[in-house]
Amino acid sequence: MAKNNQQFAEFLKDEVNLNKSRLDRLETAVGGVNGYLKDNLTGYQSMERQGSYALSTLIKPVDDNDEYDADIQIVMNPNPNWDAKDYVLEIRRTLAGNKTYADKLRLKTRCVTVDYAGDFHLDVVPRVTSKGKHYVCNRIDNEFEETDGNGYREWFNEKNRITRGNLKQVVKYLKYLRDHKNSFTAKSILLTTLAGNAIRESGTRTPEVSSVADTLVTVLSRMDNYLQRHSNMPEIKNPVLRVENFNRHWDQRKYANFRDRIRSYASTAKQAKAAPSGEKSIQLWQELFGDGFGK
Repeated sequence: MAKNNQQFAEFLKDEVNLNKSRLDRLETAVGGVNGYLKDNLTGYQSMERQGSYALSTLIKPVDDNDEYDADIQIVMNPNPNWDAKDYVLEIRRTLAGNKTYADKLRLKTRCVTVDYAGDFHLDVVPRVTSKGKHYVCNRIDNEFEETDGNGYREWFNEKNRITRGNLKQVVKYLKYLRDHKNSFTAKSILLTTLAGNAIRESGTRTPEVSSVADTLVTVLSRMDNYLQRHSNMPEIKNPVLRVENFNRHWDQRKYANFRDRIRSYASTAKQAKAAPSGEKSIQLWQELFGDGFGK
């Protein structure tokens, strides 16, 4: 697998990872939005990265002109005179006061999106804390919804530690597989959770997670085993907040297709790992990731 290790690293660097110039533009945009809100937003406390941005699992869009998304939470002081919707509306009102952002804004259910056309969009999510619990704000339903992004990040980082950093790269490969095959639908948080659930403490320092390729085979195989036990769509719960599940963008049809695709991809990955020659192994990995793998 030593040769595969090099090929996985090179493909990750050249084809999967978000390139530095785009990351730099994202960091500049986040700094600008956060700095303006810090100086102008009523009740501003702090800013925290969220989602793939916080986990460092952002990947390059399929086409150069495609947009990707990044999430930040703006922690705000609770206001006894405000409903849940008011926190979202206040962020939009504040950003609209700056000509840099005024024509880039879209109001969504739990956030205000700042569109950087042809590059990325930044979801700005207000969050408040009450009695030790954290809440995002659903503008449409005008309700506070419990969340724990920091707890989720700690959970994922612990799973990543067990794999010596390989899990983070595997999640990127799974997202690449989703975006380039375009053969299944699954939100990034759902893919990340299924991948993390496949990693066990007992696997520390074992061959099953000794490289990105080994970890990918382990994750796909265990995901497949789990999915095959459930012909009907199971609830994929937040591992640190059991009242939350990540199924809201899925249905039985999408799940059944995902289940079939993961079975196929797990089989191909296992064959690639067990291939008798490096050439055959590359051919099989290329079935998953395209002809650019192992060039």
